Amino acid sequence: MITILSGSPRANSNTIRVAKAIAKQIKLSHPSEEVALVDFNGYDIPNFNQQGLNASQLSPWQTHLVNSMTQSHLVFVLTPEYNWMPSAEILQMIHAFGGPSFKSIWDNKVFATCGTSSGRGGRMPAVQLNNTINKILSVFDFQSFVSAKMFESQFSSQVVDEEGNSLGNLEYDKGLANFVNYNLNVAKKWSV
Repeated sequence: MITILSGSPRANSNTIRVAKAIAKQIKLSHPSEEVALVDFNGYDIPNFNQQGLNASQLSPWQTHLVNSMTQSHLVFVLTPEYNWMPSAEILQMIHAFGGPSFKSIWDNKVFATCGTSSGRGGRMPAVQLNNTINKILSVFDFQSFVSAKMFESQFSSQVVDEEGNSLGNLEYDKGLANFVNYNLNVAKKWSV
């Protein structure tokens, strides 16, 4: 299974468009792969400093997140760019679930990061997610890694529609396909 985390809390965001485009690319090149899409529009994780999460008392959205990531060998982590930073929600998810209690969502996986933008942007959030996830994997000795191949989705609403269909920008389509297929191949090698 492959999980795609769409880390924007906004309904119908550019990030969910790109997440759907990634899901379509996976199905195109690997039709037998099961894909789970976790839309952060349903996000309900409490602030890390207010209360911790109890693994036996998760909300339906949190359960979907945990179950999807646990069953996956590859996790695409997408975030919008907010002032050169990832979304607060995606960072909060990493902090709230980043520890031994939730080992199953971090262990034995490949993570691939993507930043989305309505204009020029996306690189810095992808790099910051890469570093943050690597830190979690390192500190807790999880046997996983973050892929070197990142993607920055620029002018996202001009290149994919609400359902993740291409709007005909061949360079964008080529870059997205390369990002997805590279990470599918790395995950396949990793899981052998």
